[in-house]
Amino acid sequence: MMNGYKNDYGLEKKFFEFTDMRELMEHSAKRYKDHVAFITKTKRAPEPEYKNTTYSEMFREMGYLGTALVNRGLKGAAVAVVGENSYQWVLADMAIACGTGIVVPLDKALQKDELLSCFRRSHAKAVFYDKKHTKMLTEIFEEGSTELEQAFAMDGAEVITPDIPAESMPGEAASGPKTRFCPVEWLLQEGKEAVGAGDRSYLDAEIDRDKMSYLLFTSGTTERSKAVMLSHANLMSCNYGMNCEELFFPDDVDMMILPLHHIYGFMGLVTFLSQGLTTCFTDGLKYIAKNMQEYHVSVMMSVPLLLENMYKKICKGIEKQGKTRQVAAAMKVCNAADKAGINLRKIAFKKIIDEMGGRMRFFINGAAALDPVVQEGLNSLGILTVQGYGLTETSPTIASETYRYIRKGSCGHVMPNVEARIDDPDEDGIGELVVRGNNVMLGYYDDPEATEEVMEDGWFHTGDLAYFDKDRYLFITGRKKNVIVMKNGKNVFPEEIENLINFLPYVSESMVFTQSRGSDYVLWVKVVCDQEYLREHALSEGDIKAKFESDLDAINETMPAYKMVKRFFISDRPTIKTTTMKTKRREEIKQIEEELEERGLKE
Repeated sequence: MMNGYKNDYGLEKKFFEFTDMRELMEHSAKRYKDHVAFITKTKRAPEPEYKNTTYSEMFREMGYLGTALVNRGLKGAAVAVVGENSYQWVLADMAIACGTGIVVPLDKALQKDELLSCFRRSHAKAVFYDKKHTKMLTEIFEEGSTELEQAFAMDGAEVITPDIPAESMPGEAASGPKTRFCPVEWLLQEGKEAVGAGDRSYLDAEIDRDKMSYLLFTSGTTERSKAVMLSHANLMSCNYGMNCEELFFPDDVDMMILPLHHIYGFMGLVTFLSQGLTTCFTDGLKYIAKNMQEYHVSVMMSVPLLLENMYKKICKGIEKQGKTRQVAAAMKVCNAADKAGINLRKIAFKKIIDEMGGRMRFFINGAAALDPVVQEGLNSLGILTVQGYGLTETSPTIASETYRYIRKGSCGHVMPNVEARIDDPDEDGIGELVVRGNNVMLGYYDDPEATEEVMEDGWFHTGDLAYFDKDRYLFITGRKKNVIVMKNGKNVFPEEIENLINFLPYVSESMVFTQSRGSDYVLWVKVVCDQEYLREHALSEGDIKAKFESDLDAINETMPAYKMVKRFFISDRPTIKTTTMKTKRREEIKQIEEELEERGLKE
């Protein structure tokens, strides 16, 4: 028993692999017909107002929107979606992929030149956008350097009016002419009228599950990023694996905090939709705790930085209330009760769970490794917390812990429909992880050479170094490209050291890097402190340097000599990150070089 769950729910007997995304959504629309699929906050103040969308309503609106897009000449075209997470974002994505053309989800944080590059490389003909992108897209249309012809405003965004010939498309809608620039609501009305008149061009459209339907740009600067081609078959394979392993219930409420343009967040949502969960959206990272209470969230997909900060706040609250010993004693009692098959954690730690909305039961962590101490702590509080692993190229899930399989520091077991092996392992069994399965991408768009570099006889080379233990639990030791090879040939995995440093209560994040000295490299670390912690404890810069120096000595004592960090500096500049909160190491090194120069610390 883990956190009160049975040993085996026989999930593989309850689910089947859907042919494509449309079949998945149609199945949910019938099975969970009147269940709420999405809660949308339509007004925040003075009193919040909400709109609920059921599964049957969503599937019907997919049909309307898709029909309008086909009638606007976008059949088979690439259509981009850029903006904050929202129901209309999901609706646009689904409508494009399920009978219109190819969906191109774009990072909302991209700068204008990066967006331009994505539009050009994908040959996008239209774009759905939100309020924050109105001005930028107006400029892009006026410049006329892309193949974009139409733009659709989501979530009340202003309709763009670029200074170009206002050429209208043929036909009329009840709400006005079919201009190339209009709100999503116009499209829904157009589609509703067309479907009502018997138009089934979209509803009956054939979907080739093996062809590219999704084009995703990987993290990094746009010029260096790769465009990953995924099919319905890829995504449905991943969905089936997740349904067979991770435990969800139709009365669960999940909150989307991860960007939906990223495959990790999107496929989490697809899994929730396939099982009838209700999805809500956070108002922003600083409102997560408040939103968890507001919506009574029970499930959340997250990244290490968010979960680690959350756990630190829990520990801080326990310490402030003087209940550290009381909580430790309660955990011992709960551990003993577990052995007897009795779950006391929900009772023992009810106050902590209540602060999260009262129903929080399941965290899934991905994008990077979660500190094992944090994971163990959350599980001890009665919140099932698992580590997953995957890449955009694998749709994304390769392996994951589950309610059945948890092992400290691991990524759990490989998904049941994925094969994996270690390529060229060293004496410790560590080598590159190579995988094969229907979840593996079609390739990189317009880049056969890059595809050939990572694909070999159907096997995908992940670029991650890993090993399996005797029970086939997968352990990722670091990115192959991030490994620091010392002059003596020893390998240092920076992530391993960073995880230890990041758990210090006053550390927000860190990054290990090297500087040359003589005939060898010296390991350094940049440390970004938690400013709130410093204020609360009235710590000066000198205080924190002395404290970290002492803590670093303690960490180094646990390391072999070649892994010891010899130099450090405290910084007030956060590392440069992707939207899934992973550090862009190549770009961050440039920032570090500037900081070292400014501080006179260059070796």
